[in-house]
Amino acid sequence: MNREANRSAYWDMVKGLAIIAVVMGHCGILIKFVYMFHLAVFFFVTGYFYNEDKYGDDPFRCFGVRLAGCWPRFFFYAVCCVLLHNFFVNHGLYANIDRYNHTAMLTSVLCSAALQNTELMDGALWFVPAWLLSSAYFSGIVWFGRTAGRRFGSERMKSVVIALGVLLSGATGLFLYDRQCYLPYSMQTAILVIPLYYAAWLMRKHLPSFKRCATWYGALISAVLLYLVITRLGITVNVSEMHIPGIFYYPLSLIGIYMVLSLSVLAEKLPPLSRGLAFLGRHSFDIMALHFLVFKFTDLVYARFAASATAENLAGFPVGFRNRLEPVYLVLGVLLPALAGWGLERAVSCILPKKA
Repeated sequence: MNREANRSAYWDMVKGLAIIAVVMGHCGILIKFVYMFHLAVFFFVTGYFYNEDKYGDDPFRCFGVRLAGCWPRFFFYAVCCVLLHNFFVNHGLYANIDRYNHTAMLTSVLCSAALQNTELMDGALWFVPAWLLSSAYFSGIVWFGRTAGRRFGSERMKSVVIALGVLLSGATGLFLYDRQCYLPYSMQTAILVIPLYYAAWLMRKHLPSFKRCATWYGALISAVLLYLVITRLGITVNVSEMHIPGIFYYPLSLIGIYMVLSLSVLAEKLPPLSRGLAFLGRHSFDIMALHFLVFKFTDLVYARFAASATAENLAGFPVGFRNRLEPVYLVLGVLLPALAGWGLERAVSCILPKKA
């Protein structure tokens, strides 16, 4: 039980660092650097914890469990943003966007129920359907490999079929990105990231003591490599905007993931830091959903007191005063959503009956 608790805390720290990187990128801090790996970390962590014993023969159960876990929170946060739409328009936080009447508001709420985000403020939630579908796709590939292995009575056949399925998925994702094919629910991203799931799954099976390889100098070397790739080769990544460097997306993502894994090993040695990162990791969904909202309310408060603030700045998205408030955006964009998520959990636990 202690080992399981330590492992969970460690991976919460990994997610904590990843969500900090997401907020950094969105508020303008080291954008090109963090975009090289921040979303890839979440896909990798999900692949690491894929449970073949539970879902290997029932991929639809995997999809159902993931959906049950993310849908209520997605819907709640998305509806909150819809209900605040007219407030954003009235206070100049939205530019060139009309107010909602009752019909438009109802339409947006129903879109939220279908895991579609219609608001700028919940724009980061585009990641959720991609994550949901990618985990289902990977589970389906494993199921297909297990079925083939039983059919031919060969464990090797199972491994080969899974590897081929992963390669086919990765190649399809690269093709879709190269042709700028936007699919519903960001399916192109869900297909693209399957090799990251596979890499994490293999690491758990064949390299359980990976922490021995996660060192401070490894993290430093990884950071330098990414920096050189960005500055010397001009290679950048922006998954949400369909911009990746072809097949090099995978090794670059893995370098960034290794850096985050190594930094998390270092953080374990500092209890206050590790507890803080683990807390953020546990509430990474809340931070993903709410940090745009925090950014814009920060802009609104700042505009009330700054004589130099203009309407154009106030409507800037995702932040209006990047050069002045970057550290403020980062701190508030991480802490306030995490605290909101923590409070929401406590409220729900008080309202809903405990399971027997």
